[in-house]
Amino acid sequence: MEPNLVQQLINASEKAANIARVCRSNETLLKLLVQEKTGPEANARFEHDFKTLADVLIQETIKHDIGELFPAMREAINGEESPNFTNADGESVTIAVGATTEETAQCLGAILNVEAAEVLANEVHREVIYEEALLGEIPTLPEDLDYGNLGIWIDPIDGTAEYISGDSIFTDFPGITSTGLDCVTVLVGVYDRTNGRPVIGVVSQPFHNKLDENLYRSLVFWGVCLPDLQANNCQFERPSRDNRLGIFSSSENGDILQRIMELGYEFAFAAGAGHKALKVITWEVDLYLLSKGSTFKWDTCAPQAILRSLGGDIYSYRGSISECKPVPLCYQEVSEEVDNPKCNKDGLIAVRDVELLEDLLQKLTA
Repeated sequence: MEPNLVQQLINASEKAANIARVCRSNETLLKLLVQEKTGPEANARFEHDFKTLADVLIQETIKHDIGELFPAMREAINGEESPNFTNADGESVTIAVGATTEETAQCLGAILNVEAAEVLANEVHREVIYEEALLGEIPTLPEDLDYGNLGIWIDPIDGTAEYISGDSIFTDFPGITSTGLDCVTVLVGVYDRTNGRPVIGVVSQPFHNKLDENLYRSLVFWGVCLPDLQANNCQFERPSRDNRLGIFSSSENGDILQRIMELGYEFAFAAGAGHKALKVITWEVDLYLLSKGSTFKWDTCAPQAILRSLGGDIYSYRGSISECKPVPLCYQEVSEEVDNPKCNKDGLIAVRDVELLEDLLQKLTA
């Protein structure tokens, strides 16, 4: 019998959160995290800085753990980062999770000092089982689920700049942060490789609940949207608001914002694609819109699966305007010859209430 994929993705997201937190709380690792590559303490042998390594290590840890448990999925687990680091002499180091803590530490030792390598290797190989009351009841997946037809997109640390700086700026709206650790998410999304639809999503906020100076607890959201199974832990009540509320990137086109404002929307601006989509999931905002092609499949697959389990979705911005109807983002695998195939090049519209789209599309196409 296969282990429960949803629970294992949640466990993997929590291990990722642990690694992210350790990188910020351990003094040795924190110095590496915030240093400039050209600074006196930087590792000049490598072109990539430590924040890239943190991303890569989390990504490779999730790929390793899920690939071991679900070998049929192993070749279709995709991430944002390349695992290869190349030094100035042309020597290549591939970040890989070994069979033992010692093997992983040895690999990391090609880039980090011994202490840092051992600390991170211990976290990579630590057994993590995430069980919290707020998770709700994890459903049993259908026995005939074809794991070989499932792919995964991982964003190991969405909101890297906020993760590095940690500086929080708050919006005028309760509970909505513009920048800071609250904007950081770990995103793990599963999609059907045949039709490209997102079917399982896990979104973790590693720094949601601050317990002490360097001690945080995660908040994890999940959703399943299979043909015969819809489930999630996101049954939030829709608040009553005088105006609708939308969340945007601070660089969003002013003309588009003006049109949306004419529909009675107020605006919040925030960092992190996963964070903004999560605010739609929790009903803290009604709309997340991005007119630019600046997000990627790893940014949207997980929150889209959760939204689909709630009756919402994430749609192509330009595709929906062009077709004059909602066109969902799709994850069907395309040739690498296509220009930037991993990019959501036509922007996006995320809503939990699809009825909002009719007025919105009419206004945007006017």
